[in-house]
Amino acid sequence: MKKLLMIGVGTGLATLLGGGFIAWALDAYRADPLAQARALNDSRVVISERDGFIVIRPSAAPSAIGLLFYPGLRIEPKAYLSKLVALSSKARVNIVIGRPRLNIAAFSIGQADDMRKELTGIERWYVGGHSLGGAAACYYASKHRDDLQGIVLFGTYCGSDISKSRLGVLAIVADRDGIMAPETIKQHAVELPADAQIVRIAGMVHSQFGNYGPHAGDGRPSIDDRQASEAISEAARAFFH
Repeated sequence: MKKLLMIGVGTGLATLLGGGFIAWALDAYRADPLAQARALNDSRVVISERDGFIVIRPSAAPSAIGLLFYPGLRIEPKAYLSKLVALSSKARVNIVIGRPRLNIAAFSIGQADDMRKELTGIERWYVGGHSLGGAAACYYASKHRDDLQGIVLFGTYCGSDISKSRLGVLAIVADRDGIMAPETIKQHAVELPADAQIVRIAGMVHSQFGNYGPHAGDGRPSIDDRQASEAISEAARAFFH
């Protein structure tokens, strides 16, 4: 398992020695209720929940693109609804948000196999995720290169060497990220194919890839949530189409 995938696991094991691992893992960052409510009532998409997964489909027209998304470490899956609803609508992508065991994507890397069963009519499959979830997605992609079209990374580096693969890669970097520094992501760009698209969003922080409140140790944003969402969605639209 790659180093990035072990960041959360290592922290969890240290907590386990004190007897509080499950409590630590389940004490997740919760979805902002207002952002969640807006997403659930957005007419641009159809949202359903099946088998523990959240499925988002653009309502305007059918799409043959599917994105399987891994949440970040100890972040409630619904915290990504607002950003991914906007992305689904603008980029015309079907999305399935996973639900990792104990809120740790490294424990559920193979979950993408189950997530893809929630969508039909898909011709182009992608995996992606935020932070540790993005690293888990990249590891999965490194083992299923022939089944996927590409990877979408939110605020993270890959952690697996896919530089020789044919996979398309979109890596969105938050300029003021205090959790995963842009410089660190840049250092790991050698793990990606030469034509990987790396988009740096000025003024954005790690927690703005979702809607779950301030993230301990994160930077201070100079753009608001709407601007962050628009920038993410536009980068995705350009990548998928």
